[in-house]
Amino acid sequence: MKLKLRDITIFNRIFGAEGGYLLDFSDRTLIHFFDEELNIDIDNEQYKEDGTSKAKRVRCLLKKVDADTALHVLDKLWSYRMSLDPSSATRDLAEYNALIVSIKSLDKNLSARLPSVIPPKNSFSDIDYTHLISEMDRIKLLPPHPRGYAFELWLNELFKVFKMDPKGSFRNTGEQIDGSFRVDGAYYLMEAKWHSKETPASDLHAFQGKLNGKASWTRGVFISWQGFSSDGLTAFGNGNRIVCISGRDIHQCLKSKIPFPVLLEAKLRHASETGECYIAYEYIRNLPKP
Repeated sequence: MKLKLRDITIFNRIFGAEGGYLLDFSDRTLIHFFDEELNIDIDNEQYKEDGTSKAKRVRCLLKKVDADTALHVLDKLWSYRMSLDPSSATRDLAEYNALIVSIKSLDKNLSARLPSVIPPKNSFSDIDYTHLISEMDRIKLLPPHPRGYAFELWLNELFKVFKMDPKGSFRNTGEQIDGSFRVDGAYYLMEAKWHSKETPASDLHAFQGKLNGKASWTRGVFISWQGFSSDGLTAFGNGNRIVCISGRDIHQCLKSKIPFPVLLEAKLRHASETGECYIAYEYIRNLPKP
């Protein structure tokens, strides 16, 4: 969203954003506020493009997100300012309303097409990684039949924890889908397997067949506890609409306290750049390691 110069001037004045400050926030309390009130990681590197001060990070966020998100952020900041000094905030209410009207007047359809308009980065500071790992390890002790079902339930819970809007297994005419989820506005169908052997090419082709009957932009994520056979990956080939994730990938990701969407994003990027549907966790570049 492109802010007008007048909008920036008003923002700076009513939120005390001159000189890099923002209201009475410290770096720590600003991060905490955006985490709790907005579920946004304001300390993410993408919001430091114009500088690392509190005001510059928030202004950068406002420039990157869509109008609705910007309005939500401003509403929370204004409510906070009102709680600090109601009488002073009331005197600036007209300017705040003018800022809101200006942002609402933006062409949202145009904004949605701009490359700079991207969803805000979620904050995952309160994730209980130890619990997720212990539940994953508990599934290993189950008999084969209930183990597969428990694995699907655990994955659904994993997606909920990371705010991926999951949907459990569902059946279309003649086919079973293990679930779906959403990341950054894109929807993914999921296939989950907990078998004693590595997943072969035949299972990958079967899942690809399910995707072929869906909208052309639909992607699939195949999660296999035992991973994928090298022969199977070779036979399946490149350039398909499936990204593969092994149980070891997930376990290492959680052990390293890396949010699952970060792992998925790295695998999606690898698939886009190479055409390969699978890369093991330990070979992914620019991903924190334990």
